[in-house]
Amino acid sequence: MPTRRHFLQSLALSPLLLAGCSKPQMQIVEEGFMVFNMPMTLRFANESASAITQTVNAAARIVEPLYKSIHPWKPSDLTRLNAQLVTDGHGTATPDIIALIQISRTLFDATEGAFDPTIGALIAAWGFHSSHVTESHPLPSDEFLDEWLKNPPSMNDVQVNGREVSVTNRRVQFDFNGCAEGYAGHLVIKAAEQAGIKNCLFDSGGDLFMIGQAGDKPWHLAIENPLKRSVLASIDLSGRTAANGHQSLNSSGNYEHRFLYKGEAYSHIINPKTARPVRRVAGSTVWANHYAISDGITKGVMMLEPAQLPAMIKKLNLQGILFMEENGQLWMNQRMKDTIHLLEPIADLSVLRIIPD
Repeated sequence: MPTRRHFLQSLALSPLLLAGCSKPQMQIVEEGFMVFNMPMTLRFANESASAITQTVNAAARIVEPLYKSIHPWKPSDLTRLNAQLVTDGHGTATPDIIALIQISRTLFDATEGAFDPTIGALIAAWGFHSSHVTESHPLPSDEFLDEWLKNPPSMNDVQVNGREVSVTNRRVQFDFNGCAEGYAGHLVIKAAEQAGIKNCLFDSGGDLFMIGQAGDKPWHLAIENPLKRSVLASIDLSGRTAANGHQSLNSSGNYEHRFLYKGEAYSHIINPKTARPVRRVAGSTVWANHYAISDGITKGVMMLEPAQLPAMIKKLNLQGILFMEENGQLWMNQRMKDTIHLLEPIADLSVLRIIPD
């Protein structure tokens, strides 16, 4: 699993916050663990020590085995399935892989095919199935990429029957890195709820998943400017305001997990429609109330044209989206604009454009 970016941050880092004297003490407890040298952090507000311990232990038991199981190039349940699809056209998948296929189909449909986890072989051809991905390396040839586009795999080639997966195009090779963190967030928050936790923020290394709030206040979060690597805006979110009690803030960007070749940068986010890395968008943020979807949809935002986004927002019932182009052009929908607090003033309003809800 690649190390994730830090486009999103939590501003509520103090381990102990005291409310006013007329209110009960509000305690924030922070606990964490490491997965593949990547920090995972859980913050709890006014929760019992036993429930916190139970949740942290459950989270550690969930995330690392999941990431090992779906590793796209090291030996894993996923690489075994991919090998079966090449040789036999069908194979047996784990329940987690089946769940990720179902999530991916929703994302595929909502993004008009822009989000597609079946292009694992294409991602490998660009050199991203490597532990040294940021080191300079040759590009796949235009001839290879153009040939790929003549018969590309897609989610339309995938059928699922129980735990059996079959494909009509044997070029299908799954890579779920685009939505795995959202799925992990879903499982961790579910474990927290089963432990009786009411107020929790799970930071998986840049993506944020939450229930409840920070005591008597919403969780106070920051959105980073992908071009300047400074804080662009803050947003206050509370799970108590969502119908299902869940809120998430997820991001993607082209500033990490990229490599330089002959002075030009190449992003790890590959557009299946062009077989080439995304260019125009530097970073995106999605605010939603369904964890597994919001992580993956940040990639769709980076690959779709602005005119395509209103339909996607409506189809997935997203709360807010924001993205910044390489030229500094900032886009967001009206609800995001009304909710965030811009910390970097935008004097020239021409650099802010609104996506219709």
